[in-house]
Amino acid sequence: MEDHIVHIGSSSSSSDDDSAPPVIMPPPVNRHIINEDDIIDLDGVGEHHRRRRHNNRHRRQMRHTGHAAIIEAEHGVGGIIDLVNREASAITIARAAEEDAAAASNNCALNKVRSFKEMLKYTTNMSDGMPMNINQGIDAFPFTEERKKFLSNVLSTMSVNVHEEMNNSINILFDNNKQVDEHEFAFEVLAEYVDHIDYANDFEKLGGFHIFLPCIRSEHPSVRIKTTELISTLVQNNPYCQEKFMENPNYPRALISMVENDLNDEVRVKALAAISSLVRQNVTVFRQFIELGGKDLIINSLKTSIDKLKIKAVFIICSTCNMGNDIAEMYIDNGIVEIVSSIIMGMEKTFESFHHELFLSTLNQLLHMSPVRVKEICSSMGDLKPALTSLRDSYSDESGYQDEKDQVLWLMETLTL
Repeated sequence: MEDHIVHIGSSSSSSDDDSAPPVIMPPPVNRHIINEDDIIDLDGVGEHHRRRRHNNRHRRQMRHTGHAAIIEAEHGVGGIIDLVNREASAITIARAAEEDAAAASNNCALNKVRSFKEMLKYTTNMSDGMPMNINQGIDAFPFTEERKKFLSNVLSTMSVNVHEEMNNSINILFDNNKQVDEHEFAFEVLAEYVDHIDYANDFEKLGGFHIFLPCIRSEHPSVRIKTTELISTLVQNNPYCQEKFMENPNYPRALISMVENDLNDEVRVKALAAISSLVRQNVTVFRQFIELGGKDLIINSLKTSIDKLKIKAVFIICSTCNMGNDIAEMYIDNGIVEIVSSIIMGMEKTFESFHHELFLSTLNQLLHMSPVRVKEICSSMGDLKPALTSLRDSYSDESGYQDEKDQVLWLMETLTL
């Protein structure tokens, strides 16, 4: 049964556009839409067909009255009609089996397609000029050599030479005569590829790292931000790029300088995020970073008035303090426990609740690495216990705050507060 199409006028739309899509509504019960003007009751149609079937059956009975042998010959087992029905059924079953087998074969082959080249191979091997589906009949076009060549050309235009694209973007970034929007677009092109670790490594091999210093010195904050974002993507969880980046000390020093001296706060935060990606999960790189002045950078970022810098700094501490006892002791020796505890005591009013777990987890990590020293420091801070109690009570009973509550309870229990 067709659906009844109702067009919504301008009174039901917030715009003056009259091309609003039609709203599909089911037709009324026992009504059949012939066209926009004619509506016939289904009950009347049903009665008409019932009478027609009855009259036809009556005429067939009259025609065969007294001719039982003819009826049996036509309809009996082995009769003409019976044989025709059986043959038709067999043909239908065989055709369905052929279609299922063809569909299964095509699906299995299609599931293996993972690239344009494999798609081309799949399409050129589909058939030797025969229709793809037996139901297509004469409407199917033969897959001729000319059509294969055309498809090959189409697929080749859809393919992308990633190395060429990256190399062109690198050249744009080296060109000081390019406009800032051209540099930003080049960064966007690179960002599409370097998220893949193999392309990230290829970017370094193409000499892409040489753009870092000129772009970091750019007068445009947007270019400096794009540079730090690109570095973050390149080095995150990528030991090859992390180590290559540290081979030139000017690169990490430039990031440190951005965090300390850049006039744009967003640039400073993005630079520290790039450092975080650089040093995490690579103890060798982290130790090199500390030798270049990274310890003071972390501490000063944690003391700053910029909350986003505090969050990035404490994340570095949380993700690196378990790399070794000497690293945890370095943090403790430089007052990190006192600073983090002070932030926790006031973070109920200064930080969103989804950041609480990060600070609590950092203190728990330090407590786990050096329980005696951290307990001693925390016990000397008389305001810590009431602050933790207030923080615990501030969380609702919703399951979304269970991790924060568990962190607070574990701290209080372990510190015997």
